[in-house]
Amino acid sequence: MFIGWIRKNRLTADLQEFEAQKVIDKNLVLNSYEQNPTYSFGIYEGEKLLAIITAYDFNESVLINNFYALDGVNIDLKRRLVRLLLNNIDKDKTILILTNSEELDCFTKLGFKEYASFKQAIFSGGGVAFNFSNATAKSISSKNYQHSLKIYDYRAFKEDRFEYITTVIMKQSSLMLSNDFGYQHSYALNRSLVKISPWIMQSEALSDAEKFIRGVIYHRGLKKIIAFIPDIKEIVDLYKSYRFELVDGYQLLYLGYKPTIDLEMVYGL
Repeated sequence: MFIGWIRKNRLTADLQEFEAQKVIDKNLVLNSYEQNPTYSFGIYEGEKLLAIITAYDFNESVLINNFYALDGVNIDLKRRLVRLLLNNIDKDKTILILTNSEELDCFTKLGFKEYASFKQAIFSGGGVAFNFSNATAKSISSKNYQHSLKIYDYRAFKEDRFEYITTVIMKQSSLMLSNDFGYQHSYALNRSLVKISPWIMQSEALSDAEKFIRGVIYHRGLKKIIAFIPDIKEIVDLYKSYRFELVDGYQLLYLGYKPTIDLEMVYGL
């Protein structure tokens, strides 16, 4: 058993083997490693990759953006992997992670606290009756999305995440919708699964948020769509109204100074 730096020479092959057993965001792992290999660690059994963790370093905070383990990796090994990452992170920065209840102990026993409860929203296809006219499509086009991204993302997170979103998260399959009230990014995790991440709106822009959810279903509705959303009634009700299944058991955690995220703007994390 080896717990340490990611083995670069085999990373692509390791992730392909890993992906055969678990849904992962392979593109995000690779881009995160390229951006900062010193925040990328894994657990290996011989040559086999069993678990992986990566993080992205912002000016004020660090986001743990990938944490995956194959079935059978026990909680103690996972916690050792998290601790190894923490030992290499600037102690003056807030550290964030969105995790599920199964892996909560990996973080809370290392000092993480809950910032907010989240749900996983899942759209499995099927008929949802709504109009999606050319006028609606034009009102949430991909033109000039950078302007809305810069304004509203910073307003929500109090952090400049523009480079992270446009260079680390974005990929060939990305669909960016935007207007004067926000933006929505979605992309394919694999051939059958699409993730909405991130989706940020101006507060109280519910009618425009509805245009965006119609847009992503219109463009992506033949595939399964997932998003992670804060447990805020207005946002939860929007997803429910378009027949997304909602699954409890997710938490946004922080270590260090408590962040000031405007969760009412976060329609997809």
